[in-house]
Amino acid sequence: MLKSIHDMKFVFLALALAIFTETLTTGTPLFSMWDSAVAMSVIVFLALVTKHYINSPLPAFAYATLIGIAICLPDTVIRTFFLDSIGKVGFLSCCVPLLAFAGLSVGGKMEELKKLSWKIVVLFLVVSTSCFFGASMIAQIGFTMKGII
Repeated sequence: MLKSIHDMKFVFLALALAIFTETLTTGTPLFSMWDSAVAMSVIVFLALVTKHYINSPLPAFAYATLIGIAICLPDTVIRTFFLDSIGKVGFLSCCVPLLAFAGLSVGGKMEELKKLSWKIVVLFLVVSTSCFFGASMIAQIGFTMKGII
């Protein structure tokens, strides 16, 4: 449980950066997004606590996704609060701090990356190419079904 509380320090920093980024990009007043920070903090904290008590290989992100889905089911009482508050913060604003933290965490493991050497480059190229062509095929199918192309 203490580890979950310790991890929340980084979550608060990431949320502060996401809300600040949203303020810079859209001009939304900083203090009008307090409910967004509360809603996202609650979901992440529940995910971290769930990860702590359930012994499974799933990452905390998977638990956050499941909790978010459960909260947003049509018959839940708190659905509108969460949808309205989290909807104020754009996806890209949340990605900026997460990618920065990912880069910092990888930067701390340079020795392990050196051991992987060229294999990590090949893996990156395969994953990137697969994602690109997969998204392109889905877009092609969707545009064809809609009659756009």
